[in-house]
Amino acid sequence: METNEARRIEATNAERYAMSAQYGWEFSPDAPNLLERWTVLPFNQRGDKRMAFGALSGAYNGLQFSVFDYHRRPTVTSVHTRWTNKKVNELDTISIDTVWVITLPTPMPNFQIVSSIEAAWDVDQYPEPATADRKFNRWYKLIDTDPKIAVGVLTPQVAATMRSSKLHTWSLVGAELVYVENPTFGRTKPDDVLLTLAHLGNLVSLLPFHLGGGQAAAPPPQQHQQPPYPPQNPGYPQQYPPPPQYGRPPYPQQPGYPPPQYPAPHYPQPQYPHPQYPPPPYPQPGYPPQGHPQPGPYGPPPGYPPRGY
Repeated sequence: METNEARRIEATNAERYAMSAQYGWEFSPDAPNLLERWTVLPFNQRGDKRMAFGALSGAYNGLQFSVFDYHRRPTVTSVHTRWTNKKVNELDTISIDTVWVITLPTPMPNFQIVSSIEAAWDVDQYPEPATADRKFNRWYKLIDTDPKIAVGVLTPQVAATMRSSKLHTWSLVGAELVYVENPTFGRTKPDDVLLTLAHLGNLVSLLPFHLGGGQAAAPPPQQHQQPPYPPQNPGYPQQYPPPPQYGRPPYPQQPGYPPPQYPAPHYPQPQYPHPQYPPPPYPQPGYPPQGHPQPGPYGPPPGYPPRGY
Protein backbone atom coordinates (compact mmCIF):
# COMPACT_ATOMS: atom_id res chain seq x y z
CA MET A 1 0.00 0.00 0.00
CA GLU A 2 1.22 3.49 -0.85
CA THR A 3 2.52 5.69 1.91
CA ASN A 4 -0.23 8.28 1.48
CA GLU A 5 -2.98 5.68 1.81
CA ALA A 6 -1.29 4.10 4.82
CA ARG A 7 -1.03 7.48 6.52
CA ARG A 8 -4.66 8.20 5.72
CA ILE A 9 -5.82 4.94 7.27
CA GLU A 10 -3.60 5.43 10.32
CA ALA A 11 -4.89 8.95 10.91
CA THR A 12 -8.52 7.84 10.61
CA ASN A 13 -8.00 4.95 13.00
CA ALA A 14 -6.33 7.22 15.55
CA GLU A 15 -9.24 9.68 15.43
CA ARG A 16 -11.89 6.95 15.67
CA TYR A 17 -10.04 5.35 18.58
CA ALA A 18 -10.12 8.67 20.44
CA MET A 19 -13.86 8.98 19.74
CA SER A 20 -14.52 5.50 21.11
CA ALA A 21 -12.77 6.40 24.36
CA GLN A 22 -14.69 9.68 24.62
CA TYR A 23 -18.19 8.32 23.93
CA GLY A 24 -17.84 4.76 25.19
CA TRP A 25 -18.23 3.20 21.73
CA GLU A 26 -16.63 0.04 20.39
CA PHE A 27 -13.74 0.47 17.99
CA SER A 28 -12.00 -1.84 15.55
CA PRO A 29 -9.10 -0.73 13.31
CA ASP A 30 -9.93 -3.51 10.84
CA ALA A 31 -13.40 -5.00 10.27
CA PRO A 32 -13.33 -7.57 7.43
CA ASN A 33 -16.70 -8.97 8.58
CA LEU A 34 -18.40 -5.84 7.21
CA LEU A 35 -17.22 -6.25 3.61
CA GLU A 36 -19.89 -8.71 2.44
CA ARG A 37 -22.79 -7.97 4.76
CA TRP A 38 -24.69 -5.67 2.35
CA THR A 39 -25.21 -5.80 -1.42
CA VAL A 40 -26.02 -2.12 -1.94
CA LEU A 41 -23.76 0.79 -2.84
CA PRO A 42 -20.80 0.97 -2.48
CA PHE A 43 -20.29 -2.76 -1.80
CA ASN A 44 -21.62 -3.93 -5.19
CA GLN A 45 -19.15 -1.78 -7.16
CA ARG A 46 -16.14 -3.24 -8.92
CA GLY A 47 -12.67 -3.11 -7.40
CA ASP A 48 -10.17 -5.10 -5.40
CA LYS A 49 -8.04 -4.45 -2.31
CA ARG A 50 -11.23 -4.09 -0.30
CA MET A 51 -10.85 -3.01 3.31
CA ALA A 52 -13.12 -1.85 6.13
CA PHE A 53 -11.26 0.17 8.75
CA GLY A 54 -11.91 2.73 11.47
CA ALA A 55 -15.11 0.95 12.58
CA LEU A 56 -17.17 2.46 15.39
CA SER A 57 -20.39 1.06 16.86
CA GLY A 58 -22.58 2.21 19.71
CA ALA A 59 -25.52 4.49 20.47
CA TYR A 60 -25.93 8.17 19.64
CA ASN A 61 -29.03 10.17 20.61
CA GLY A 62 -30.91 6.93 21.17
CA LEU A 63 -29.94 5.38 17.80
CA GLN A 64 -27.86 2.23 17.44
CA PHE A 65 -25.32 2.79 14.68
CA SER A 66 -22.12 1.64 13.02
CA VAL A 67 -19.73 3.77 10.97
CA PHE A 68 -16.59 2.75 9.09
CA ASP A 69 -14.55 3.58 6.00
CA TYR A 70 -14.69 1.32 2.94
CA HIS A 71 -11.53 1.11 0.82
CA ARG A 72 -11.35 -0.36 -2.71
CA ARG A 73 -9.31 -0.03 -5.91
CA PRO A 74 -11.69 0.28 -8.89
CA THR A 75 -9.12 0.77 -11.68
CA VAL A 76 -5.44 0.24 -12.43
CA THR A 77 -3.69 2.12 -15.25
CA SER A 78 -0.45 0.71 -16.65
CA VAL A 79 2.21 3.07 -17.99
CA HIS A 80 4.42 1.76 -20.85
CA THR A 81 7.59 3.12 -22.42
CA ARG A 82 7.25 4.71 -25.82
CA TRP A 83 9.87 2.65 -27.70
CA THR A 84 9.93 -0.77 -26.10
CA ASN A 85 6.28 -0.82 -24.94
CA LYS A 86 7.33 -2.31 -21.63
CA LYS A 87 5.33 -1.64 -18.51
CA VAL A 88 7.22 0.66 -16.18
CA ASN A 89 4.56 1.70 -13.66
CA GLU A 90 1.00 1.18 -12.48
CA LEU A 91 -1.27 4.00 -11.34
CA ASP A 92 -3.92 2.89 -8.84
CA THR A 93 -7.22 4.68 -8.47
CA ILE A 94 -8.29 4.33 -4.83
CA SER A 95 -11.79 5.07 -3.59
CA ILE A 96 -12.59 5.46 0.12
CA ASP A 97 -16.21 5.95 1.17
CA THR A 98 -17.59 6.42 4.67
CA VAL A 99 -20.58 4.24 5.51
CA TRP A 100 -23.12 4.84 8.30
CA VAL A 101 -25.52 2.07 9.30
CA ILE A 102 -28.53 2.93 11.50
CA THR A 103 -30.64 0.23 13.16
CA LEU A 104 -34.36 0.82 12.52
CA PRO A 105 -37.16 -0.05 14.93
CA THR A 106 -38.91 -2.25 12.33
CA PRO A 107 -38.03 -3.82 8.96
CA MET A 108 -38.74 -1.81 5.82
CA PRO A 109 -39.22 -2.72 2.14
CA ASN A 110 -36.12 -2.78 -0.04
CA PHE A 111 -35.26 0.71 -1.17
CA GLN A 112 -32.17 2.36 -2.67
CA ILE A 113 -31.81 5.91 -3.94
CA VAL A 114 -28.61 7.36 -5.45
CA SER A 115 -27.49 10.82 -6.43
CA SER A 116 -27.44 11.05 -10.23
CA ILE A 117 -24.62 13.64 -10.22
CA GLU A 118 -22.16 11.55 -8.18
CA ALA A 119 -19.24 10.72 -10.48
CA ALA A 120 -18.34 7.56 -8.54
CA TRP A 121 -21.61 5.79 -9.45
CA ASP A 122 -22.56 4.65 -12.95
CA VAL A 123 -26.34 5.00 -12.63
CA ASP A 124 -27.46 6.53 -15.92
CA GLN A 125 -29.41 3.41 -16.88
CA TYR A 126 -31.63 3.46 -13.78
CA PRO A 127 -35.01 5.25 -13.58
CA GLU A 128 -35.76 8.45 -11.71
CA PRO A 129 -38.22 8.61 -8.81
CA ALA A 130 -41.81 9.43 -9.69
CA THR A 131 -42.68 11.85 -6.89
CA ALA A 132 -44.75 15.00 -7.38
CA ASP A 133 -41.58 17.12 -7.21
CA ARG A 134 -40.07 16.93 -10.71
CA LYS A 135 -37.04 18.99 -9.73
CA PHE A 136 -36.29 16.50 -6.97
CA ASN A 137 -36.69 13.58 -9.36
CA ARG A 138 -34.02 14.90 -11.74
CA TRP A 139 -31.37 14.71 -9.03
CA TYR A 140 -31.78 11.04 -8.15
CA LYS A 141 -31.99 7.48 -9.47
CA LEU A 142 -33.69 4.39 -8.05
CA ILE A 143 -31.81 1.07 -7.98
CA ASP A 144 -33.72 -2.22 -7.72
CA THR A 145 -36.65 -0.43 -6.08
CA ASP A 146 -40.36 -0.71 -6.73
CA PRO A 147 -41.49 2.77 -7.93
CA LYS A 148 -44.64 2.54 -5.82
CA ILE A 149 -42.58 1.74 -2.72
CA ALA A 150 -40.32 4.68 -3.55
CA VAL A 151 -43.25 7.08 -3.70
CA GLY A 152 -44.38 5.86 -0.28
CA VAL A 153 -40.91 6.28 1.24
CA LEU A 154 -40.08 9.63 -0.38
CA THR A 155 -42.68 11.73 1.38
CA PRO A 156 -42.37 15.53 1.03
CA GLN A 157 -40.80 15.69 4.52
CA VAL A 158 -38.24 13.00 3.65
CA ALA A 159 -37.39 14.65 0.32
CA ALA A 160 -36.95 18.05 1.95
CA THR A 161 -34.67 16.61 4.65
CA MET A 162 -32.55 14.85 2.03
CA ARG A 163 -31.97 18.11 0.15
CA SER A 164 -31.37 20.30 3.23
CA SER A 165 -29.06 17.78 4.98
CA LYS A 166 -27.41 16.60 1.74
CA LEU A 167 -28.24 12.94 2.37
CA HIS A 168 -28.21 11.77 -1.23
CA THR A 169 -27.24 8.07 -1.36
CA TRP A 170 -28.89 5.68 1.09
CA SER A 171 -30.71 2.37 1.23
CA LEU A 172 -33.20 0.48 3.36
CA VAL A 173 -32.08 -3.12 3.92
CA GLY A 174 -34.39 -4.96 6.29
CA ALA A 175 -34.24 -3.14 9.61
CA GLU A 176 -31.16 -1.07 8.69
CA LEU A 177 -30.56 2.21 6.91
CA VAL A 178 -27.24 2.25 5.02
CA TYR A 179 -25.92 5.69 4.08
CA VAL A 180 -22.72 6.21 2.05
CA GLU A 181 -20.75 9.37 1.40
CA ASN A 182 -17.51 10.10 -0.42
CA PRO A 183 -15.64 12.68 1.66
CA THR A 184 -14.88 15.81 -0.32
CA PHE A 185 -11.59 16.61 1.40
CA GLY A 186 -10.17 13.10 1.59
CA ARG A 187 -11.21 12.01 5.09
CA THR A 188 -14.31 12.03 7.26
CA LYS A 189 -13.32 13.87 10.43
CA PRO A 190 -14.87 13.25 13.87
CA ASP A 191 -17.09 16.34 13.60
CA ASP A 192 -18.43 15.08 10.27
CA VAL A 193 -19.21 11.69 11.82
CA LEU A 194 -21.30 13.31 14.56
CA LEU A 195 -23.01 15.77 12.22
CA THR A 196 -24.07 13.02 9.82
CA LEU A 197 -25.36 10.91 12.69
CA ALA A 198 -27.55 13.85 13.76
CA HIS A 199 -28.89 14.28 10.20
CA LEU A 200 -29.59 10.55 9.87
CA GLY A 201 -31.43 10.56 13.18
CA ASN A 202 -33.71 13.30 11.81
CA LEU A 203 -34.26 11.31 8.60
CA VAL A 204 -35.12 8.13 10.48
CA SER A 205 -37.74 9.98 12.53
CA LEU A 206 -39.56 10.87 9.27
CA LEU A 207 -39.60 7.42 7.65
CA PRO A 208 -43.05 5.88 7.06
CA PHE A 209 -42.61 2.74 9.17
CA HIS A 210 -46.23 1.78 8.57
CA LEU A 211 -45.14 0.45 5.16
CA GLY A 212 -43.33 -2.48 6.75
CA GLY A 213 -43.03 -5.61 4.65
CA GLY A 214 -39.29 -5.98 4.84
CA GLN A 215 -37.23 -8.81 6.23
CA ALA A 216 -35.62 -8.61 9.61
CA ALA A 217 -32.03 -7.51 9.51
CA ALA A 218 -29.32 -10.06 10.05
CA PRO A 219 -27.93 -10.12 13.57
CA PRO A 220 -24.89 -7.91 13.93
CA PRO A 221 -21.62 -9.80 13.56
CA GLN A 222 -19.74 -10.60 16.72
CA GLN A 223 -16.84 -8.21 17.01
CA HIS A 224 -13.92 -9.37 19.04
CA GLN A 225 -12.62 -6.95 21.59
CA GLN A 226 -9.63 -5.29 20.07
CA PRO A 227 -6.58 -4.36 22.11
CA PRO A 228 -6.08 -0.66 22.80
CA TYR A 229 -5.15 1.20 19.64
CA PRO A 230 -2.80 4.02 20.58
CA PRO A 231 -2.19 6.56 17.82
CA GLN A 232 1.29 6.47 16.40
CA ASN A 233 3.56 9.36 17.35
CA PRO A 234 6.56 9.99 15.13
CA GLY A 235 9.80 9.40 16.95
CA TYR A 236 8.33 7.15 19.63
CA PRO A 237 8.32 3.35 19.51
CA GLN A 238 4.94 1.75 19.01
CA GLN A 239 3.63 0.03 22.14
CA TYR A 240 2.02 -3.32 21.62
CA PRO A 241 0.17 -5.39 24.21
CA PRO A 242 1.85 -8.61 25.36
CA PRO A 243 0.90 -11.68 23.35
CA PRO A 244 -1.82 -13.88 24.81
CA GLN A 245 -0.73 -16.83 26.89
CA TYR A 246 -1.87 -20.15 25.60
CA GLY A 247 -2.13 -23.11 27.93
CA ARG A 248 -3.05 -26.70 27.41
CA PRO A 249 -6.84 -27.00 27.46
CA PRO A 250 -8.29 -29.32 30.12
CA TYR A 251 -9.48 -32.59 28.71
CA PRO A 252 -12.23 -34.60 30.41
CA GLN A 253 -11.01 -37.75 32.07
CA GLN A 254 -11.89 -40.83 30.05
CA PRO A 255 -13.37 -43.84 31.84
CA GLY A 256 -10.69 -46.35 32.63
CA TYR A 257 -7.87 -43.88 31.98
CA PRO A 258 -5.37 -43.54 33.53
CA PRO A 259 -5.18 -47.22 34.47
CA PRO A 260 -5.21 -48.06 38.20
CA GLN A 261 -1.90 -48.33 39.97
CA TYR A 262 -1.01 -51.91 40.98
CA PRO A 263 1.62 -52.73 43.62
CA ALA A 264 4.91 -53.99 42.28
CA PRO A 265 5.24 -57.80 42.48
CA HIS A 266 7.40 -59.16 45.29
CA TYR A 267 10.11 -61.59 44.32
CA PRO A 268 12.05 -63.48 47.06
CA GLN A 269 15.65 -62.54 47.23
CA PRO A 270 18.13 -65.46 46.92
CA GLN A 271 19.84 -66.52 50.12
CA TYR A 272 23.58 -67.10 50.17
CA PRO A 273 24.97 -69.64 50.53
CA HIS A 274 22.25 -71.38 48.55
CA PRO A 275 21.38 -74.78 50.01
CA GLN A 276 21.25 -76.35 46.57
CA TYR A 277 24.46 -74.78 45.33
CA PRO A 278 27.15 -74.82 48.04
CA PRO A 279 30.03 -72.44 47.63
CA PRO A 280 33.10 -73.77 45.81
CA PRO A 281 35.61 -75.54 48.07
CA TYR A 282 38.10 -72.75 48.59
CA PRO A 283 40.61 -73.40 49.96
CA GLN A 284 40.74 -77.09 49.14
CA PRO A 285 42.44 -79.46 51.48
CA GLY A 286 46.08 -80.04 50.54
CA TYR A 287 46.49 -76.71 48.79
CA PRO A 288 49.00 -75.25 48.48
CA PRO A 289 51.28 -78.30 48.35
CA GLN A 290 53.51 -78.90 51.25
CA GLY A 291 57.03 -77.56 50.94
CA HIS A 292 56.00 -74.32 49.25
CA PRO A 293 56.48 -71.29 51.39
CA GLN A 294 53.50 -69.00 51.86
CA PRO A 295 53.79 -65.37 50.86
CA GLY A 296 54.09 -62.97 53.69
CA PRO A 297 51.96 -59.89 54.18
CA TYR A 298 54.58 -57.72 52.41
CA GLY A 299 55.57 -59.93 49.48
CA PRO A 300 57.26 -63.29 48.97
CA PRO A 301 59.25 -64.73 51.88
CA PRO A 302 62.97 -64.29 51.89
CA GLY A 303 64.78 -66.82 49.82
CA TYR A 304 61.92 -67.19 47.37
CA PRO A 305 62.04 -68.24 44.66
CA PRO A 306 64.73 -70.79 45.41
CA ARG A 307 67.99 -70.62 43.59
CA GLY A 308 68.14 -72.44 40.35
CA TYR A 309 64.83 -71.29 39.06
